[in-house]
Amino acid sequence: MRTPPETINLEIHEGSVISQDRQVTHASNREDENRRQSFEVASPAAGPGPTDMTAAMKAAAGADLPTKPRPCLTRVLQDISASLGDLQAAVREAELQGEHDRAAAESDPVAADRGYQALFDLAPDAYLVTDAQTIIADSNQAAGAMLKVNRGFLKGKPLTDFVAEADRPAFQAILIQARGGGEKRFGEFRLQPGEGAPFAVSVNVNAQTDHQDQPVRMLWLLRDVREGKAEEGRLKTLLSRLKSSFHGIVDAVAKAVEIKDPQTAGHQRRVAQLAVAIAREMDFSLHRLEGIRVAGLLHDIGKIAIPSEILTKPGELNNLECEFIKSHCQVGFDLLKNIDFPWPVLQAVLQHHERLDGSGYPAGLAEPDIILEARILGVADVMEAMSCARSYGPAQGIEQALKEIHQESGILYDPEVVDICLKLFVEKGFSFN
Repeated sequence: MRTPPETINLEIHEGSVISQDRQVTHASNREDENRRQSFEVASPAAGPGPTDMTAAMKAAAGADLPTKPRPCLTRVLQDISASLGDLQAAVREAELQGEHDRAAAESDPVAADRGYQALFDLAPDAYLVTDAQTIIADSNQAAGAMLKVNRGFLKGKPLTDFVAEADRPAFQAILIQARGGGEKRFGEFRLQPGEGAPFAVSVNVNAQTDHQDQPVRMLWLLRDVREGKAEEGRLKTLLSRLKSSFHGIVDAVAKAVEIKDPQTAGHQRRVAQLAVAIAREMDFSLHRLEGIRVAGLLHDIGKIAIPSEILTKPGELNNLECEFIKSHCQVGFDLLKNIDFPWPVLQAVLQHHERLDGSGYPAGLAEPDIILEARILGVADVMEAMSCARSYGPAQGIEQALKEIHQESGILYDPEVVDICLKLFVEKGFSFN
């Protein structure tokens, strides 16, 4: 039986259909059908029997032909090709829709900014947009509520109309800075609402400029600071009361030492007075002056632990008694060490008997290691002690005390502190109260 020559490449044709478009696929289907018909014509119905047909099929198999045409594979390939076409069309349609949406958004800035407008309206602080002359172009709900007017009423009104008259110079100063620098400026002035008294607001303003750096509009952020100022006032009052209480405690502690040693009553207050006067001449800040005053009031607090017999003993002290007296610096430090002072009070109390040459006590510190507050207290302490009577002897007087610190300047006492102390007594008429 002769094999139809046209059926030999059927499978090759079917395998290549994947790379064909629909037209080519349909042509291949027609060609396959013609080949199948040719095969049937070449095998007449009245021809050989089953044995001959089997032989023909074996011959076809030997020629690498399928034993049976496969139209199902062709239909699958057709469906895949059709699906790919549909997918390409859907993708193209989506791209066109996206381009359309983008074009619509670009042509409608109001819709594009709708989300930002919602944030603008819902912000808790007052926002205003003005032109360069501060004419209000837009505002949020908080601005209307702050100024106690309808939001629509603000549009077209000068912002200066809502600034308290007394604060308009401050407003103009902020405005000039913003216009000139084009940067965000900060300030504070009072607003005059539609109803009620003026109130303070903090202001952030930013000028937006054109291509020639000329301001075209201003963005204003206004924040009501009344509550903050009220809280600040309460805190200041509380701080004042705490400071008053603190100084009351310091004075009470200082008086406790005077009760223990009545002959030195007022000594710590007078030392503090002179120490503050010296520190003021040295340009100490107010905060630092307060610290040295506290240190002066407490510098002998350690004497509260010394027996009264030693403190009030007339005449000279023996070595053991002197050691007791010297211990008051360390005792004072130990008594105060758990207090968190905002100044170097502890070091001043501990070091006020140290001397530049290392001959002082309790640690024998030399010049570099003695803090300035302690050097000032050391000079003030010597001046007061020599000027006033003690149980161990009469007062030596101011002149003798000045002579002592002058002779030992640079040796025992800080020379700058000594010079200022001399100037206070000799030129400025300082005296102990």
